[in-house]
Amino acid sequence: MKNFIRNQCLVLSSAAVVLTAVGCGRVGGGATVVPDVTFIPVGGEEAEVSVGDVAETATAFGTLTGRVVLTGTAPTLPLIVQKGAEIKDKEVCAAVDVPDERLVVSGDGGVANAFVYLAKAPKGGKPLTADPEPFLFDQKNCRFYPHSVVFQVDRVVRVLSNDTVAHNTHTYPDRNQSVNSGVAPMDRDGTLEIVYRKSEVVPLAVKCDYHAWMSAWHLPLDHPYASVTDENGKFTIPDLPVGEHSFIVWHEAANGKFVQRKLAVEIKAGEETDLKVDYPVDLLKL
Repeated sequence: MKNFIRNQCLVLSSAAVVLTAVGCGRVGGGATVVPDVTFIPVGGEEAEVSVGDVAETATAFGTLTGRVVLTGTAPTLPLIVQKGAEIKDKEVCAAVDVPDERLVVSGDGGVANAFVYLAKAPKGGKPLTADPEPFLFDQKNCRFYPHSVVFQVDRVVRVLSNDTVAHNTHTYPDRNQSVNSGVAPMDRDGTLEIVYRKSEVVPLAVKCDYHAWMSAWHLPLDHPYASVTDENGKFTIPDLPVGEHSFIVWHEAANGKFVQRKLAVEIKAGEETDLKVDYPVDLLKL
């Protein structure tokens, strides 16, 4: 015990840190002297550490923002369903124009529905916070809403319908169990529930076998470091640990589906890193 107390009262020094113990002296009669410990990093500020705590360097975080931008002249895609077309369930499916969502580009080139994500959780990253509320995956006029979405694994996905005709939801995962189930007309309760138990490497396709043009993309992940670009091609991924990360940029209209397989980004503490991801028009395969 004396040796243990003596060790607690050592004054250590190095190029990186000075450790000082205050209040140490002779110990007798079974009494215990508790030192106050102060760590003083070279060139930094003092950080008080309680006795018994393990001194650790707190992970610092930053934010990645950016846009995925098509470079070159975007092709004009014809409507996937024209209003009034003679198709199956035309009273619902052809009640409005339905665009081809494989490529949605804003006036200044921003690409919607592109996935930007890390393949796996980074070291020092924040844990995934479970969302207790089900995600509502809907359909109207024979079109899925939303077209592209990221889910946390184990979150319940309720499949709704706002159409007066029947649909079915058919998923095509690599790691999860496939779902192929009918959806009753005007099911606003979400009788069909989907739960992805495993992360997928790339987004998985969702189809309706009754209406072949209907499609969407789901990406279940076991970490929070992912985003889908909005109608202007913008995305935000917060709380990234500092350091270099390798991002995947995936889009359904790209040849091979990848805009970038390993996009290196340096994240700095407390800073917002803004990034423009070029998507060459020559990469398109429509």
